[in-house]
Amino acid sequence: MTQPADTAGLPHQKNCVAVGISSAPNSSRLVSRAHELAVSTNAKLIAIHVDTGAALVNADKERLDSNLDLVRSLGGQVVITVSPDPVQGLVAAAVAHGASTLVIGRSGLSRLGPLPHRATISDLILHEASPLDVVVVSDSEEMRRDFTFSSLRRYFRAPLHQYILLFTVFVAVTGLCAVLSPYLGSRSVPIIYLTTVLLLSLVSAPGPTAVFAVISSLAYNYLFLPPHYTFAITSVEDIFIFVLYFVVSGVSGSLSSGLRTRERLLAKRDQTTTLLLEAADCLTEANSIQDAATAIASLAGDYTKTAAVVYVAPDVKINQAEGLYSAKGLVYDAALLEAARYAAQTGKTCGHLSKIMPELRLRFLPAHSGRQIVAAIGYGSGARKNQVEEDDELFSALGRNLALFIERTQSVERNRQAALELESERLAKVLFDSVSHELKTPLTTITGSLSVLSDSGAEISAAQQKELLDQSLDAAKKLNWTVEDFLSIGRIEAGRLSLKREPIEPSDLVVMITNAFAGKEHGHSIRTIESGESVAYNIDAVLVSRAAVNLLDNAARYSAPGGMIELRIATKDKGLSLAVRDEGPGFSPGRMDSPFVKFRKVAGDKPGGLGLGLAICQGIAAAHGGRLEARRDGSGFLIELILPDCAEAVES
Repeated sequence: MTQPADTAGLPHQKNCVAVGISSAPNSSRLVSRAHELAVSTNAKLIAIHVDTGAALVNADKERLDSNLDLVRSLGGQVVITVSPDPVQGLVAAAVAHGASTLVIGRSGLSRLGPLPHRATISDLILHEASPLDVVVVSDSEEMRRDFTFSSLRRYFRAPLHQYILLFTVFVAVTGLCAVLSPYLGSRSVPIIYLTTVLLLSLVSAPGPTAVFAVISSLAYNYLFLPPHYTFAITSVEDIFIFVLYFVVSGVSGSLSSGLRTRERLLAKRDQTTTLLLEAADCLTEANSIQDAATAIASLAGDYTKTAAVVYVAPDVKINQAEGLYSAKGLVYDAALLEAARYAAQTGKTCGHLSKIMPELRLRFLPAHSGRQIVAAIGYGSGARKNQVEEDDELFSALGRNLALFIERTQSVERNRQAALELESERLAKVLFDSVSHELKTPLTTITGSLSVLSDSGAEISAAQQKELLDQSLDAAKKLNWTVEDFLSIGRIEAGRLSLKREPIEPSDLVVMITNAFAGKEHGHSIRTIESGESVAYNIDAVLVSRAAVNLLDNAARYSAPGGMIELRIATKDKGLSLAVRDEGPGFSPGRMDSPFVKFRKVAGDKPGGLGLGLAICQGIAAAHGGRLEARRDGSGFLIELILPDCAEAVES
């Protein structure tokens, strides 16, 4: 599962030199050596970085970016692959991209010579990369770092290594006692052994410490108490010293080791509490289920120091698809997805150290809040049974927090969709009622007039015929205007409202508007007010005139009959300000919250109209880069169309 970072879609090369890079300081050295090899063999250079999901500090991130930039500067191809196993991910990516040679660093090869040691990444790559020629680049600086005290201390954390340490220390201390006892006396031997027990208890587990206490007691008896080379003790004083040493060494070692064990448990509890608190903070800040899943995967990976993923189950009710997320985002891995889906569907643990799909390196736990399973968490588990049980308990708690967030988010989304459906039904009803009224009235007028005219028996004078024809024509215009409103709002919402800008002077614009509005005054007086400036506006005059007619018609329809309507033309914001003021009450308080929403009807609105006129005006304003504003103006109400930055000075 690879994700080419720079050259997605390019065909794989037939002769390639691949190099595995990371945030390690010696990766730049590996890139340089791989580039030299690629140049000498006339091959293509491919740099592969395996993202295991482990968190990187800022310094490591900068170093990794620097190494990737170095590859690009040398003309190489960067490939980033996501895999919990760095060895399999590196080898698979190299083979998939047609590499014939793989360049790697030493990564601790033969650090401790003949002593038993765990296989390093380099050892595993050499074992797995059978289809490839592997070139190992040594680094003298790395070898020096391998033999620091910290690396040795990490080495002896393994149980087997602790017993090796115990045996080595026992031999050394026993030899030291054999050398010093002739000078210090046999009474000094238990003090030396007891000091060693106390020191070992600070770095070793209780088991090895107890074993050392027992064998050191036996060695003291066998080698240093007379008679020598036998476990028999003839002196009462020697028996007392032997028993006292045995008891003190055992108790001291147990107490010291027990204290360290309690300290580890307290540290583990603190770490667990911190993880759950961080998870709660991340879930609080998450804006979506995807964000939450990515955050939880990142926290789980930081905790286990390995790759971690979160699976989110699908929810058909809100059209939510399933997804597998790592700290970097979506992951496309068929095996991991199958295991995660199994855990979420059956509620059973699967993957690493389980009976189901044990070959996987991740262990998957179902995440549920008690009602249903909505997710699964996959993490890299330890090898010890008690550690796996502790981690399962921790990640189950983490999964419950995630499941609660997912269920809450899904509930909110379902409520939102239900509200949208209700709003859609409401709009459909409003639209149906409005269209029925707006279309029925002109159609009734046209049908009635034509029926009278077609009645051959009716005696109709020429004047009456003209009146009927005029009524039919007005009704047809109104019908055409209604249809044009629907077409206009459709073009606006689809973003297909094209402008034909041409300069027009205020007086010409006023004439254009008044001519278009003629006959729709409904008994109102129209007064035009111009600023008298020598200016022209670079606008689509036809659309602006349409918007102005809508505003005037709105004022005439909803203001008191016989009142005054003002049409004001002025320059504002270096552009056109077209305002229509009437003497009516204006919008109701509920309508003022969203005055220009289509089909919007609230309590207090007057009946009639489709509710499209102002929405069309706002669309025309937006197409010009302007805005539409509504406000009370003294005893009246004013709606202003502002189209900025369209004014041009005109010479008188």
